Amino acid sequence: MSYLGQREELAIEWRRIARRLDALYAAQVAGDTSIYTRQRIGRLEALQACLLGTPSALI
Repeated sequence: MSYLGQREELAIEWRRIARRLDALYAAQVAGDTSIYTRQRIGRLEALQACLLGTPSALI
């Protein structure tokens, strides 16, 4: 895969994660205080950190 193709895939993945995070943040604002929601947010934020070049965030 070309460099531009890789960058495009990363951008698509970033937007997908950001949309999911936005929905979860909105759920928290609306009163969702479940552990499950906090765990999902933590995992998605770790994935974003990994996409930024910090793979140790997944540990």
